[in-house]
Amino acid sequence: MSSDTGAPSSRLDWNDLELILAICRAESLSGAARILGQTHSTIFRRINAAEARTGVRFFDRFPHGYVMTDAGRAAMAHAERIENEVHALGREILGRDESLSGRIRMTCPESFAEEHAPGILARFCHKHPDIQIDLAPGHGAADLNRREAEVAIRATRAAPDSAFGRKICEFRFALYSSPDYLAREGHKTLPEHNFCLIEGTMGWLVPRVWKTPEQGDQRTVFQCRASRAVQNAAAEGLGLTLLPCYVGDADDRLLRVSDPIAWLDLDLWVLTHRDLTNTARVRALMTHLYGELSARAYYFGGDMKQTHKVNYLRRGA
Repeated sequence: MSSDTGAPSSRLDWNDLELILAICRAESLSGAARILGQTHSTIFRRINAAEARTGVRFFDRFPHGYVMTDAGRAAMAHAERIENEVHALGREILGRDESLSGRIRMTCPESFAEEHAPGILARFCHKHPDIQIDLAPGHGAADLNRREAEVAIRATRAAPDSAFGRKICEFRFALYSSPDYLAREGHKTLPEHNFCLIEGTMGWLVPRVWKTPEQGDQRTVFQCRASRAVQNAAAEGLGLTLLPCYVGDADDRLLRVSDPIAWLDLDLWVLTHRDLTNTARVRALMTHLYGELSARAYYFGGDMKQTHKVNYLRRGA
């Protein structure tokens, strides 16, 4: 007797689980599409096909997004375990690579990627022409465990337990403004000033500058995920801005109007996963970064530019 080919199948392969995991993490098809590098319509077809093939509904669809069912949560848990094993295997294999060739994925802060990384990495690649670098800029920390990056330049208070690397120096922040803005608004106390801020950093100034997030939101006149856009907005005279010292001090359009802000102090690290410490190309890049960044420690620690002591940045009542 022939089998019923129309019956649902309980089999899920890694492609199915990877898809389910991406939707679970993003809570939307568009977010999953970005994670997997596919189109929204492809993700839509794939999840519908997986549910039809298995006869299982992994997500409830709502106008605000996709919400996991119990089956979706179970599939996500298994997918995460498999993903961890796949990445662990990849790190183990890469960790045995003794050749100074191949590709390295590196992540670093956005401004560093734009201004400093090209020269630093060009000098490295001139010495090691068989090594290629993929650079991923961003404020979010790429996950070394999941091999989103093999080398990370990261500003943090403490390195992850699974990471190996070296603390380079202090990484400090200060307030900056254009001279034009200060000439117009210099009579105000600090909480009264307009601010241009990198998206997600407004809370760093509560309650030290503003007593409540609502006050901070009212005084934040410009926000953007791109740090260069925020820097340019402040240079155009929209308001004060909070920047890493190595960014603000290097901009001749801006005055530094506060000392480095102690409560925001971080440390600058060069990191990799512990499993990759014996990979020759990773080891070579990290050694190169240690030297290059150590020579620039005064940039990151806020020792490059004089602070303009101004009474119009008094704290206020």
